[in-house]
Order: sequence, then C-alpha cells, then structure tokens
Amino acid sequence: MAEWIDLDELLDKDIGDIREMLAHEDSDISFRTFLIENGWLVDEDNEYDDNYDYEDDDYEEEDDAIELPSDQESLAEEIAYDINEGKYALDNIIGLYSEDFIQRVEQLLD
Repeated sequence: MAEWIDLDELLDKDIGDIREMLAHEDSDISFRTFLIENGWLVDEDNEYDDNYDYEDDDYEEEDDAIELPSDQESLAEEIAYDINEGKYALDNIIGLYSEDFIQRVEQLLD
C-alpha cells in the first residue's frame, strides 16, 4: 500500500514546475515511480515500478546535472535549442553567461 509523504508540498507546486520536472524524466516510467523518486510517495509493497527496468545498461543517473533557477533553466533550454538549430555556436555565448549556465547549456546539447 502506498503512503503519501508530503502531499501538501506536491499540491503547492505550480503546474509549470511539475511540467519542468516531468520533462527531465524518462518517458517509460510510471507516474507512481515519479512520485516515489521525488519523495512524495512511499510504496512499501513495491519500491520500484515493475514496468521500469532499473538494470538497463544505458541507464545513467545525472548526478552531475547543474540546477539553475527556473527562469535561467528556460533560457538555457532556448539557447541549446537555437544552437541545435544552427542559429549560432556555443562559442558565441561564452563570456556572456556564468560558467554554470554555460555548462548547463552544454549538458542540454549532449
């Protein structure tokens, strides 16, 4: 049986925050797994979703992912998209933004 840990925290989040969080998740996990991984739900009977293969060789957790405030994250995503579209190169923005910001854009380009 699943038990809610901090339902109030989840319910107080903006839809935009939830969308952003979901955008960074793998598409093959269940919403239950998403809630468990983010600490809002504890499932004592089944710690992980049976539909998700945690032993997949390609699965790597992004422990070193740089976290930016949501407005900067949105800008980093837009810049990475523009670079992918060939509008300009990463070299064109170096020096205009912080090192963490540039590293986040690089992560988004990978």
